[in-house]
Amino acid sequence: MKRLAFLLILQVFSFQTFAQNREKDKAEILAVLTDFFETFTHPDMKYFDRNCSSDFQLLEVGEVWERKEIQAYVDRVTAKPLTFERNNQFDFIKVKFYKNIAWVSYYNTATIRSLQDNSIKKREWLESIILEKVKGRWVLQQMYSSVKK
Repeated sequence: MKRLAFLLILQVFSFQTFAQNREKDKAEILAVLTDFFETFTHPDMKYFDRNCSSDFQLLEVGEVWERKEIQAYVDRVTAKPLTFERNNQFDFIKVKFYKNIAWVSYYNTATIRSLQDNSIKKREWLESIILEKVKGRWVLQQMYSSVKK
């Protein structure tokens, strides 16, 4: 009887630890996603480089963006003074793990404020990402983005 009780307690503890680890992984993935979007908010490739694999792909409205396309965007935006301020909000729909891979679907809402006239626009996307845990850190492999209507 004591052995059964011990095994039951051990199983409950193991499940609780697993659930806590998954919540920690979700928080880390949200941090990676938030930091990656700084590439577009405060245009700088350092955000891309620390959050993406070398062969990362962004599938955006029928276009494939890799590092060189994102670099071209950053170069265009930083060639002149910034005219906007952007804040992103991410609402996870589903997070699925398989070993060191995570699939995440979420809503992305950007609030964009014009620095010229203070007008505000909201943009919404339905997006998904694939991440791989490399050396203990989640890294973006691919992102798919579609405008939410």
